[in-house]
Formats: sequence, structure tokens, C-alpha cells
Amino acid sequence: MQSSDHSLPHLTPREIECLNELADGLTSEGIARRLNISVPTVAMHLTNARKKLHAQTREQAIAIAIRSGLVK
Repeated sequence: MQSSDHSLPHLTPREIECLNELADGLTSEGIARRLNISVPTVAMHLTNARKKLHAQTREQAIAIAIRSGLVK
């Protein structure tokens, strides 16, 4: 394992997609409609991303993801 690999968590493409949509201001319902998935699935992806980023809130997860270059 390279030392640079552990500093940036591995998020799935769908987790990153959900974070991007959340950062754009969409609600879970809006994300679900846009990505054609269920609201519970959106919640699962966002929760997994939040945990991987060691964030307490969705807002913190977005801020960390933006600073890390994971989302736009």
C-alpha cells in the first residue's frame, strides 16, 4: 500500500455522484429522481460516504469531498 493512498478514502462512483448532487443543493428526493434510484438508496450512499470521510454531517462530508477534490 502506498502512503498517498490512505489519505484519500475510496468512495464508489455512486457515492460521489450522490455527494455531487447534494452539493448542488438537491434533497434526497431530488437526488433519487435525478439518478433514478430510491430515497433509501440515496440515504445509504450518503451515509456510507459520510462515514468514509469521517464526517458528522452531510454538510461536513460535502466540505471534505470538495477540499479533497472528490466532488466539484
